[in-house]
Amino acid sequence: MVYMRKKLIAIISLVLLIAIAFVLNYGYTNKKEEAAKNEYSQNSQVIQTSTSSAKETSTEKDKLFTGIFTTYREEREINRSRSIDALKEIVENKNTSEATRDEAQRQIIKLTEITNQEMIIENLIKAKGFQDAVVMIDNGIVNVIVQADKLSEEEVAQIVEIVSRQTGVSLDNIKIMTRLE
Repeated sequence: MVYMRKKLIAIISLVLLIAIAFVLNYGYTNKKEEAAKNEYSQNSQVIQTSTSSAKETSTEKDKLFTGIFTTYREEREINRSRSIDALKEIVENKNTSEATRDEAQRQIIKLTEITNQEMIIENLIKAKGFQDAVVMIDNGIVNVIVQADKLSEEEVAQIVEIVSRQTGVSLDNIKIMTRLE
């Protein structure tokens, strides 16, 4: 009975660690987003006052937003790698119980599958003609950030259909946002 209780506590602790990592990632990402937003505002003012052509202005804006989307992806990958590394340590620890080791291995597989789903969805969205997109899947909720001023109902429907088909997540748990100002 005590052994089962220890297993349960270890599993719950593991899940809580992963949840905390995602919460910290979310807070850190929001800070980066604000910094990028401020950087965009400053760059936008400089671009507007310069005598460069509209084509050059568009190129600068595209580079900035591509940077923001790249930053989102990098932060997601860093946090995911940290979670997987922590889980691998649990698996490789000789003192870890078999049940905890099995749960850690399941979590590693789940995180790997989620990473693959995110990558596939991002590529499918880009294939539909969107400049860029970032997908974040967490606890059955899918957040999609698309590089666009606004999305038509048809475009939203396309994105929702891609996400739903790839993840099996219900429409209520799919959130789509745009990232341009």
